Amino acid sequence: MLTRRPGARSAVAGLGAESPDTQVKAPVSPRLSGGRHRPGAYLDMKIHFEKNLEEERQILLQQQKICRNRARKYFVESNRRKKAFEEKRKEQEEREHQIREQILQQRKQKVEEVTEKFQRAHIPFSQRRRTVLQRPVLPLEDALKQIQESNLKSEVNLPSSHRPIINWRW
Repeated sequence: MLTRRPGARSAVAGLGAESPDTQVKAPVSPRLSGGRHRPGAYLDMKIHFEKNLEEERQILLQQQKICRNRARKYFVESNRRKKAFEEKRKEQEEREHQIREQILQQRKQKVEEVTEKFQRAHIPFSQRRRTVLQRPVLPLEDALKQIQESNLKSEVNLPSSHRPIINWRW
């Protein structure tokens, strides 16, 4: 890479034995040189610009890689945050749903209790009975079978002279 600083020489200008201070610098542009052109000056400029272009291209490629990597990192991070946010939102909705269900259950229970209380208060005193733990009601056929079995067992235990005569036919 060529630079314009004191004491710097170009490859073409270094052929003479003159010192850099006494050397006359030729203009780079053919217009400035009065129509004459130096083939070496164009070559120097072309090489210089090609090197600059190549360096700039490399710098741009590196910057693009850096930008792509940064964008990829941001994309991954934003996706992770989105997933975390969605999970939190779903959990919160689930909790709210459970709370709503619990409140509805409490309201239903309260309505049932108030209804029972109202109905008990409006029943005539003669019909009021406290609800006591009741045995489940057996169907009539099962009750009849139990009675017959208990009668048969009691008859078996009695001596034959004391057995009552039961006529099941009517």
